[in-house]
Amino acid sequence: MKKNAIERHNLLLKRALDLVRAGISVIPVWGDAAPREPKKPTIKWRAYQKRAMTEAEVKGAFAKSSEALGIVCGRVSGLIVIDFDDHLRYRRFCRHRPDLAASYTVKTRRGYHVYFRTNEKVPTHQFDGGDIKGERSYVVAPPSVINGFAYRRVSRSNAIRIDKAVIDSLLNYFHLDIEPLDTSVKLARNDREIDLTTLYQRLAPRLGRNNALYRAASAARDRGIDITEAEARLSLLHAQAGGHAGHKYETISDRLQEAQRTVRSAYRRNRAGNEYRAGLPNSVRETLLKEQGSTVVARLLDILYLEGWQAESYFTLRVAIAASQKYGLNRKSVLQSLTGELSTFNGRHIIARRYVEYLDIRGLYSRKRGRPVELVFQMPSAGRLLRVLGVSVTPSDRVDARDVKSAHAYRRALHREYIRRLSPRLPMRVMAERLGVNARTLRRYNRELGVSATAHVGRFALSWENLRCLPRRRRGDARGATAGYWLETPEGYRTPAWRHIGAAMLRRGESGVQVCAQGTSAWSLESAPSTQVRYERLSVEEFIRLRVLRDENEPAAGTRGTVKRLWDRAKSLVSKLRYERLRLSYESVSACIAEDKVAETIGGYLCALDDRGREVRRPARRGVAYRMLKQFGNGNVYLALRDSYREMMLTLAGHAARGDEERASIDLLAPMLA
Repeated sequence: MKKNAIERHNLLLKRALDLVRAGISVIPVWGDAAPREPKKPTIKWRAYQKRAMTEAEVKGAFAKSSEALGIVCGRVSGLIVIDFDDHLRYRRFCRHRPDLAASYTVKTRRGYHVYFRTNEKVPTHQFDGGDIKGERSYVVAPPSVINGFAYRRVSRSNAIRIDKAVIDSLLNYFHLDIEPLDTSVKLARNDREIDLTTLYQRLAPRLGRNNALYRAASAARDRGIDITEAEARLSLLHAQAGGHAGHKYETISDRLQEAQRTVRSAYRRNRAGNEYRAGLPNSVRETLLKEQGSTVVARLLDILYLEGWQAESYFTLRVAIAASQKYGLNRKSVLQSLTGELSTFNGRHIIARRYVEYLDIRGLYSRKRGRPVELVFQMPSAGRLLRVLGVSVTPSDRVDARDVKSAHAYRRALHREYIRRLSPRLPMRVMAERLGVNARTLRRYNRELGVSATAHVGRFALSWENLRCLPRRRRGDARGATAGYWLETPEGYRTPAWRHIGAAMLRRGESGVQVCAQGTSAWSLESAPSTQVRYERLSVEEFIRLRVLRDENEPAAGTRGTVKRLWDRAKSLVSKLRYERLRLSYESVSACIAEDKVAETIGGYLCALDDRGREVRRPARRGVAYRMLKQFGNGNVYLALRDSYREMMLTLAGHAARGDEERASIDLLAPMLA
C-alpha cells in the first residue's frame, strides 16, 4: 500500500510539473488525506489566481500530504471549464452543441468537466445542472483520486480555443435559450426566413438524410411556415440527395413520397423542446387551483405559454410583469407567483430562480465590473412542473387570451373545455373540487356556459322482501334527509328513505313506491341547455353498497364505526406540531431543499448533534446544509419537516374514510393513531 501511495504521489507531481511548463496554474488539493474536505486546497492559493507556480514552488507544495491536483481557471491559465453535475445535462449539451462537446473532457464522480482555451475574462457562476468555472475558481483534475474515484480523461482531443463570440453563444445556451438544431444555423424565435437548404445540408452528414429532413421540417413548422411551402422547399432537395454506400436503390418518385410523409409527420407532432404548443397539463392546473386556492400561478404559466416562451429559457421579473399585464394579470399577482407566498409548493419553487452576475442585454456575460447581482427566473418545462407538484401527465385543454383575463374567466374556461372534450359523467362535487370552487359557483358556470346536465337515477320497487335494505334512523341523525337516496311515489312525492317510513307506506297499501338513488350526472354543451332525468334499473345489492359508502362520507348520517373514529382522531393529531426527520447526504440535498439561496424551506429546519451531544438548529437552506455536512459529517445532518407528516396522515385517513383502500388503510392507520 505504501509503495502504491508513493507511485501515485510521483505521478501527481509529474503531471503538475507538466502543466506548469505548459503555462497552467496548479494547486495541491487534500484528496483522500482529508475525507471531510477532499477538494479543499492544502495551501493559500489566492496568489496563484494571478500567476502560476514555479517548478520549485510546485515541488515544495506537492511535497506535503496532498493526494489530488487542482487546476486554476480563468485568464491565469487561459481556461474556462464547464462543470456538469448531471450526466443527463451533459448528454443534452452533446446533442445540442456537438462542435463544443468535442473539446477536452474529464469524467468526474457526478458528471463531466469540459475544458476550453480562451484569453477572455469569464466570471464564475451557476446554471441549471452545473457551473461555469472562470475567474477565482479551480477544478480537480486527473490523475486525482477522491473517495476511491479516479478522475480520468474521456476524450482524445485537446481543449478547443474559443473567442468572445463563441463564449457569448455558449453562455446564452446555458442561461437564456436552448438551440434545438445545429449551432452553425442561428434560428431566431420569430424569424420565418430560415435557410432550410443550408440547414438540411449541414445536418444530413451527421444525422442522416431522413433525420435531417425531419429536423428541418420541424424548424419550418416552429417558425410558422405553411406545410405546402415546406414540402416544396425540402422534398426535391431530399430526393436529389445521395444515400450512403450500400443503400437500396430508390427512384426520384419514391424519395418524393418519402419526403412528403416525413414532412407531414413533423407537422403532426408538437414542437420539440418548446412545450407551449402542447400547453399546460390539466393535472398541473388542477393541483395549483385546489392546493393554493388561487388561479394566479396557473394563469401566469398559461400566459408564458401563450407568449411562446421556450422551456428552460430565462427571464427577469420586469419582463414577466410586462408580458402579464397585456393579459390582465397585475403586478402584485406576478410578484406573488415568482417571489411571494404562492411561489413554492412543498418547499420547492414552482418557477426556478437563479442569481446571475454581470447581466447585459445580449446574455449573461459582460466585462463590466461592479454590477449588482440579478435575479432571473427559468421558464419551467412540463416535466419539471409534474415533478414538483407530484402529479401525472394529462392532456392540456386549450385556453386563449380572453380566458386568462380574470380568475372567473379562467376557471370557467377550464370547465368549458373539459366538458367539451370528454362530456364527463361525474358528480357536481367532483367537478367543483377540480376547479377549487363550491357547487354554487359551478352552477353559475353552467348557466353562463349553457351546460346541459342529465341526471342518472337508479331505482327499484319497494316491497316487504327488500325493506331491510333501508337504514334505521338512530338518535342524532337528521330527520329530513338521507344521503343521496329517497323514496318516491308514483305521483312524484319524495320522502327520506328511512326504514320506518317505508314500512308505514307499505302498511297503508301504497303501490308503486320506488327506492331511488342519485347517480352521477352527465354534462354536455348543447345549443339549448336543459336539465333531464334518466332513470336506470338498480339492484338491491348495488343500492346497499352505495348507501354504505355515502353514509360513511356524510357527517349528517351519524355513522358510528372504526373509520369515523380514526378519521376524527387523525384530524385532532395533525393540528399539533410534529416533525419528521430526514437524513441528508451530499447527494440528497438538492432533492430535499429548494433551489432558492435566500428563502427558507417552509415548515422545517436543519439539525445536527455537536461534539457535546447538543442539538444544533439552523435554517433549511441549501448552502447551510452543505456547510453542516462538512462540519458534522456526511449523513449526520437531518432535515426536520412538519408538512410531510401532516400530508401523510391526512392522506391515509382520507383513503380510509372514502373506503378506497378498505381494510388495508384502516390496519395501517390504526397503530399510528393508538
